[in-house]
Amino acid sequence: MKVLIAEDDAASRKLLRYFIGSLPDYKIVGEATNGEELIKYVTKEKPDIALVDIGMPLMDGMEAVKACKELFPSLQVIFTTGHDDYALEAFNVRAVDYILKPIERNRLYSALERAAQAGKLKAGKEPSAKKNLTIKQHKNIIFIPLDEIIFIEREDRKSVIYTRNNKFETNETLASLEEALDSRFIASHRSCIINMRLLIKIEAAGQGYKAYFKDYDRSAKVSKHKIDELQRYMS
Repeated sequence: MKVLIAEDDAASRKLLRYFIGSLPDYKIVGEATNGEELIKYVTKEKPDIALVDIGMPLMDGMEAVKACKELFPSLQVIFTTGHDDYALEAFNVRAVDYILKPIERNRLYSALERAAQAGKLKAGKEPSAKKNLTIKQHKNIIFIPLDEIIFIEREDRKSVIYTRNNKFETNETLASLEEALDSRFIASHRSCIINMRLLIKIEAAGQGYKAYFKDYDRSAKVSKHKIDELQRYMS
C-alpha cells in the first residue's frame, strides 16, 4: 500500500515515518508540508492512503482532501490532528479515521489496516440475500422491500418505517426490527435505524446530529457517539 504523509510539523512526520517503517506492506511515497503539496503528491504518486493533518499552511488539510477526493475518489484518508472540531467534516468526506494527537501506534496501525481493507473492498458490502422486511399491522402482514426503507424511528410506543412514498407503523420494537434487517442498516440513535446506502450527509443540530438522505426531505437523529461507527461504514 502506497502511503502519503501530509503534515507541516517535522516531529510528527518523523514519528509517522518511524511507525510506518516497521510495516512491510506499507510504503511512504511522499511527504507534503501544506495542502497544495498534498494535492500535487496525490496527483503524481496516486497513493492508496493519505495521512493528513488539518492545520496546514496555504490550504488546510480538509480542503485539500476534498479536492483530492474529487480527482481520486478511491483515496483512503486518515486525519491526524490536534483538534476535534472537524470530526463531522471528516465523516462527510468519508475519512477512514480521525486520530487526535498525540498519535498512538496501535490506533494508527488499526486505521491503516481498515484503510487497506476499504481500498480493496471499495465496491462495498456483499449484496444481501434478504429482500423484504415483514411486519404485522393489525391483522395484516406487510412486506416492505429493504431497498425502499430510508429509516425507522421510534415514536411514542410505535416504530415508524419511512419509505420514499409511504410510512408504516408497527408495535414491534426497534431491536426486533434491527434483527430482521441486513448490514446496510445501522442504529444511528437509540430511537433510529438508518439505511446507510441512502445516507448523503450528517449535519450538527443542537447537541446532536441529523442524517439526510438522497432525494428525501425528512431527517433522522444521530447520536454523537455513533459518528465513528457511521464513518467506518461509509469509508
